[in-house]
Amino acid sequence: MATRLLDHDTVTVPLRDVVRARPMAASPAKKSRSITFALAFLLGCVTLMMTGYAVIIPVFPQRLQALGLGSETLALMEGAFGLGMFLFSTPMGTWSGRIGRKPILFISLAGFIVTNLLLAFVNVPLLFIPIRFVEGMLLSGLIPVSMSMVGDTIPLEKQGRWIGFLTTAQAVGFALGPGLGGFLYQTLGFTSPFLLSAGIALAASLLAIFMVPETLPEHVRVEVRLHQANRGAKAQKPKEWRMAHLIWLVAPFLIIDFGMIFTFPFVFPQLPFFFEKVLHYGAAQYGMLFSVYGMALAIFPLLLGRLSETLPKKPLIVIGSLLFSALFVFLLAAPLYPLLLAGAALAGLGSAFVEPAMGSIYLSATTDENRGQIMGMRGSAISLAIMLGPLAQALFGLWITPQITFAIGVALSLMMALVAFLLLKNPGRASK
Repeated sequence: MATRLLDHDTVTVPLRDVVRARPMAASPAKKSRSITFALAFLLGCVTLMMTGYAVIIPVFPQRLQALGLGSETLALMEGAFGLGMFLFSTPMGTWSGRIGRKPILFISLAGFIVTNLLLAFVNVPLLFIPIRFVEGMLLSGLIPVSMSMVGDTIPLEKQGRWIGFLTTAQAVGFALGPGLGGFLYQTLGFTSPFLLSAGIALAASLLAIFMVPETLPEHVRVEVRLHQANRGAKAQKPKEWRMAHLIWLVAPFLIIDFGMIFTFPFVFPQLPFFFEKVLHYGAAQYGMLFSVYGMALAIFPLLLGRLSETLPKKPLIVIGSLLFSALFVFLLAAPLYPLLLAGAALAGLGSAFVEPAMGSIYLSATTDENRGQIMGMRGSAISLAIMLGPLAQALFGLWITPQITFAIGVALSLMMALVAFLLLKNPGRASK
């Protein structure tokens, strides 16, 4: 038998599984350089993809307005995108364990090319909603597969830094996209951001084909397919393959992810009106606030990802959840602009504590066989939070003041800190 350290708890794993999952290499140094090189290209794919995704964000409202449509159509489009992400994140992660990580990565990238071309040239409003649903469905595999590839190739003690790199890649891409998309829309018209987004996805696809290797071992894919075939022969399904069992194992992690992600889209719709009507700040000051948050979200994970490799993960998640509420606290107690900027930076710092630690816990609780499935579950929880946050604000926004909304945001952050404190004593494991 062999053991692995999980946040100061030991997990016993059959030695044959350890040997099989980590085969000996003839040249460890050469293998390490090859893995680093491949993951660097994976990060490039994610950055390009998130840039392409964010390029089209400022264009949708103007395009819909030009077609005589309003905010309700935009809400339905974004709801359809979130629904596609929610429904297909877990299946995409599961399929990546059967056919490999690289095919799912390519499907996500190639599908994004097609949907952007459709959005560029289709002028039938009723088709926008199903196109966005398909786009969410196809994109749902990108982040679960990227996280799984880190887990496939990086030793447990170094995963925190790579999760930090992945978080930074997403944040940088998302920060670059809207400004570029708005500039293209104003200078070259409606279709140019969509065409650029498709071109960026094409570049990422070529990187994925030629530079990113398959990270899931062939014998694992064979075993997964055998398990699937044996289901028809009334073979008893192994414990790690039962969906309910996997959900139970990672339920505390899913609750924390859902709560952390739900908070911001729930509070966000109130912010621009509160800034303008109550605080009397202009659009430039409002934009600067989110620029500070975006820069913090991009820089801090890059610098602090290694903390989850050396420090216990539960305190990092608890502290990060508390820091995440800093902006909402200042909006409630002292809405002075310098303090709001500090609150935005602290919120980004909180995310930098939580994300690598949470990612490391997820990966340490997986095996090669179920890693993609569990990361897909995480993607579904995040997608559900992104979808339900604005809907909850739309339902209750007319009945509550902005201050109550901010207080709810603080309460949710405190609740997630309490959940982490109470439930992350013994991280679950999926190896048995």
